[in-house]
Amino acid sequence: MKIGFIGTGTMGLPMLKNLLKRGHRIVAYDILSAALDEAEAAGAERAGSTAAAAAAGDLVITMLPSSGNVEAAYLGTGGILEGAKEGRLTIDMSTIDPGTSQRVAARLAERHLRFLDAPVSGALGRAIEGTLTIMVGGEARDLEEARPVLSAMGSTIIHVGAVGAGEVAKLCNNLIAGAAMIAVAEAFRLGEAFGVEPRVLTDVIAHSSGATWVMEYGHPVPGINPDAASSRGYAAGFMTDLMAKDVGLAVAAAREKRIPVFLAPAAAQLYRLASAYGFGRKDFSSLYEFLKPASREAPV
Repeated sequence: MKIGFIGTGTMGLPMLKNLLKRGHRIVAYDILSAALDEAEAAGAERAGSTAAAAAAGDLVITMLPSSGNVEAAYLGTGGILEGAKEGRLTIDMSTIDPGTSQRVAARLAERHLRFLDAPVSGALGRAIEGTLTIMVGGEARDLEEARPVLSAMGSTIIHVGAVGAGEVAKLCNNLIAGAAMIAVAEAFRLGEAFGVEPRVLTDVIAHSSGATWVMEYGHPVPGINPDAASSRGYAAGFMTDLMAKDVGLAVAAAREKRIPVFLAPAAAQLYRLASAYGFGRKDFSSLYEFLKPASREAPV
């Protein structure tokens, strides 16, 4: 299949490469020339605009940083709405607010274009491996049309519900992961302050009710899990900036539906603060470094 692929950044590029490995042809576009250069070097054809990439594809995929970027790419001047041929299926794999997905889908439907929201979970490592989890919102028949393409990028594809439901599932997942990482980081700082060796504490928690995925696979203490980002200088698998964004989106979604949330706003605030102190481009497990003990001279 010939695919118009818009957004060839940190996650988009390895996803694009996996599509190429499966024999799909890619016409790519990114507003950053350097990102587009990498896509072209990988074997994609270079498009001159979002509309041009959309016009060239039998199917269109977007992988973009924010709700505003998605809205501009689909509905803005020179965007997908202008370029895509009638009847085309478009798939947004970004993590954005569900309301934006629904607004974009409604506008596209006016021009007889179809839309799936299909955010991913698994961070950079699984994007490279092609083993992402993909949560899909939209019509079931559109998902079946897209499944051969999605399976090149992900090993688990779940139909969650109508348009926007994929985004909701992603935000719920990341709210749990983000909050759990804070709890794990705080727990290990507390244990260390009282002289408990991190490996021993890890063994205790792994065999107790506090065991969690983020500790097992993304342990925030360097050297415990050699494959974790913490053992590689907190090289970003999933950046603190992105976790701050996603938890913030979960808070906004809860507010829209008038659901009282208490832990989510605190988590969002902590990730934003860590980002402001220079941890934004590091893996979100670097929160452990941010939570280092205060000196005894500090007022608190």
